[in-house]
Amino acid sequence: MMVDEIEKDRELQQVLWACYKYWQDEPLPPKERAICYSWVVRVYESRFDIKFHPSRLRRLEKLGFLKRNVTSRSGHRRYYKIVEPDRVAELLRGWNLL
Repeated sequence: MMVDEIEKDRELQQVLWACYKYWQDEPLPPKERAICYSWVVRVYESRFDIKFHPSRLRRLEKLGFLKRNVTSRSGHRRYYKIVEPDRVAELLRGWNLL
């Protein structure tokens, strides 16, 4: 994970928080949990009163926080998994988002 890059971008930290929050609230076992933009943006909007662009999830993927999830679900959604949930939670606490 490229922590130095996300340290400079408060919005990206907040998007990661929304990803983690949605992931954390999923009733499935951790290894089966997935996220996508349409689910996460609702969590983000409920806390920050604005939306973010889907490209922010791709940025988190490039930085190593998310990994694209291969799924049998149909449609045009991109699904992701959180790479290291415990590490993400630690970072979010450090940024006062948890």
